[in-house]
Amino acid sequence: MSYDDDEYLPALITALADPSAQTWTIDGWRIERVGLVQGSDDHCTMYDPLGPEGASAPMRPGGTPVYLVSRADAPGSPVAALVHPCETVPVRMQDWGDRLATPSGLAVLHANPGTGWVEPAVPMLKRTWAVLHARAAGSSDWRLENFRDMLRRASVDPADWPVEPVEGDFANDWLMIPDEAGTGTVLGILVDPDGSDATECLDAEGNTVATLLTFG
Repeated sequence: MSYDDDEYLPALITALADPSAQTWTIDGWRIERVGLVQGSDDHCTMYDPLGPEGASAPMRPGGTPVYLVSRADAPGSPVAALVHPCETVPVRMQDWGDRLATPSGLAVLHANPGTGWVEPAVPMLKRTWAVLHARAAGSSDWRLENFRDMLRRASVDPADWPVEPVEGDFANDWLMIPDEAGTGTVLGILVDPDGSDATECLDAEGNTVATLLTFG
């Protein structure tokens, strides 16, 4: 199910104004600060590594915090993620956003400066592959089959990838792990393969201070 951003934006703005907490439950919405996207690039890349396009946001020195939004009664189904590279709290969203294709059902955020498209996300792809296998429990599952098809289209061969997940992976449909270099982090979120949107969030003066990813 998709939700209009104006349903949860007031709760999200309230949470951003209270940096002392890690999770908030406000007006039926659960907001969770999941950690910092870190890396040596000056921008955070937001994309499906098996998809055709991406978006980016500036990095905050020391790492960019990311907040996930879900219904309080369904914390395992994120409906949006806020990438917040600035200290300033946004007060509204831009009137339009850009469509962000997520055909594999996996959105990835990283700050790897490499020019490769798939490579920075390979560890996350492997962890996702294992989790989807476990959830399918040996039967046919549309998410697993869709993910398999997108790997094939991207000429990625998962034949030697593990199919036993690390305990706790994607417990609430998100996972943050170290990057391959061990110097940064990669965030993965299981999302609707039908696509997502990336919309700038503005402060009171109209400056862009965050990006909201909405799923589905």
